[in-house]
Amino acid sequence: MLKKEQLDLILESRRSQEDFSPLNVKTGLEVTQIKPPDWLLQDFIMEGGFTVLHSDAGVGKTFLALDWANTIANGWQWFSKESVKSPVLYVLAEGVGFLGARVTAWKNKRNATSYPPVHYYTSAVPLFAPVGKFPMRDQVDFLELVDRLEPKLVVFDTLQRCTVGANENLQQDMSQVISMIDTIRQNYGAAILAVHHDTKSGEAMRGSSVLKASADTTIQLTKKDEIIEMTCTKQKDAEPFKDWNLTLSTEPKSGSAFFTAYQQGVKVRDYSLLRALADVITVRGEQITNKTWRDAANLDGGRFERPKASLVREGLVDQAGEGRAKTYTISKEGWDILEQQNMLNSSFRPLPDNIREQQQLMEDE
Repeated sequence: MLKKEQLDLILESRRSQEDFSPLNVKTGLEVTQIKPPDWLLQDFIMEGGFTVLHSDAGVGKTFLALDWANTIANGWQWFSKESVKSPVLYVLAEGVGFLGARVTAWKNKRNATSYPPVHYYTSAVPLFAPVGKFPMRDQVDFLELVDRLEPKLVVFDTLQRCTVGANENLQQDMSQVISMIDTIRQNYGAAILAVHHDTKSGEAMRGSSVLKASADTTIQLTKKDEIIEMTCTKQKDAEPFKDWNLTLSTEPKSGSAFFTAYQQGVKVRDYSLLRALADVITVRGEQITNKTWRDAANLDGGRFERPKASLVREGLVDQAGEGRAKTYTISKEGWDILEQQNMLNSSFRPLPDNIREQQQLMEDE
C-alpha cells in the first residue's frame, strides 16, 4: 500500500507531465441522456455488442450465422424479428467450398432477387497475439480492412480457427483475444458475432470463462432428433429470449439447406389466407380480385374479411382500387413471410418485379 506522502509525490509528478489529461466523469443527469444501444437483430445481436453462438459440431451454427448475416445485410426480418440494414463482414475460416451453395440456398428460399451484400473474407484472422506483441502485422492488415469497409457486424466463423496459438482454456490468452475484439467494437462501433464450439459434454462453450463473461449475449444450439433447439444462455442487458425450435431443410436447386424456425411458447401466426392468395398469383405483382381470393381461401363473411384487413394493415398484402373494384397482391414482405414459413410449393417462384416490368415493356411495344 502507498503511504499518503508517497502518493502525493507521484500525483504531483504525473500532473506535471505533458501527456497528462485528467479523467472525466459524468453526472447523474448526463448518464440519463446516454442513448442505450438498439438491436442490430432483435434479441440476438446488439449494435456494437458481442454475441457468441455456440454448439457441438454439425448442429448448424454456420447456417444460422450466415442466415443472420444475410438478413442484416438486407435489413429484412428473421422470422418476425426486426433487423437494421447494415454492412456485414463475414470471416469464414473453414468450409469455404460450401459457402456458395449455402448463400444460394438462402437467396432462393428468401425469394431474393440478388445475392445479399455481405463481404466475405475466406481466411482465418489472427485474433490472438502474445502479451506485448499486440497488434501484430496480420492484425493490423485486418483492421485496415475493417477501416475500409466500415461494417456494423463482423462475424468470426469459427472462433477456434481465428485464435491459432492461443490456449483457449487460459484466461490470459483469451483476454488477448477479447482485446482484439474490443479494438474492433470500440473503434468502429461494429457488433461481433463469434461462432464457437461446445465442450465434449455439450453442456457449455469451450474455453476460459472470460469469453462468456465478456459477451453481451450467448446462444447455444442443441440437436434433438430432427429439431435444433436455440437457447439464450446469457443476455446481459435484456431479458433472455424464449427458446426457439429450428429445422434444416434441403434446398434442391443449390444442393444446400435452409432454416425454418418458430419460438416456443409464442403463438404461431396462421398465414393460410396469405398462402391462398399466393396460390392464385402467377407472377409477382399480379392483381387479384376479392372474389377470386375468397374462393381460393374457401372462406366467407368475417372469417375472410377480418384476416384480410389485418394482412393489408400489416403491409403483407397491397390493395389497389376502390369499392368493388379493389384488387390485391402480395407485398415483398408477404413473400418473405411465406418463404420463411416454407409455405410455397417448391416449383412455384413468382417472377421478380423487374422481370415483370421488362415483360410489360415488351408487351407494350
